[in-house]
Amino acid sequence: MSTAGGSIAQIDELLLKLDALPDRAARALALDLVQAVMNLHADALQRVLDIVTASAPEVVPELGGDELVSRVLVLHGIHPDDFETRFARAIDRLERFFDSRGAGIEVLEAGPELIRLRFTGRRPGAGPAAQKAIEDAIYEAVPEIGELIVEGIEAPQEPGFVPLSSLLAAQQA
Repeated sequence: MSTAGGSIAQIDELLLKLDALPDRAARALALDLVQAVMNLHADALQRVLDIVTASAPEVVPELGGDELVSRVLVLHGIHPDDFETRFARAIDRLERFFDSRGAGIEVLEAGPELIRLRFTGRRPGAGPAAQKAIEDAIYEAVPEIGELIVEGIEAPQEPGFVPLSSLLAAQQA
């Protein structure tokens, strides 16, 4: 896992632990502290972007394209790229990832309110891992979306469960 991925996972884990604290006042105080630090970082990063934009505007796209920097800028809502650019970058990464595995991803609908994608893959059992990879890439690039729907991925089945359609198909063969 990359440093950024590890840091994000650690932050998620710590927030879950914080949310589980029985002392509501301590929980609220800790969340206020985290929000204050986030606001300070957002203000500082915005100022850095303003300085870079004024003095070296050719560097701004490079900052927006860097995996770690991009994640932080998106987190603070100050990414220099618009929704469409960030979404296209995520789809490009997903296409390269799935192409190398004999699968594919197709954009059916894309906007800030709804993203609808279709996954095409033939390997049995690839669905849950593909779903997670897609969700991670999309929510990382455009966390402001209202809803993400991924078609073409079957829900994992319970062990020992045989779908009725499989039984009927076997009888007809």
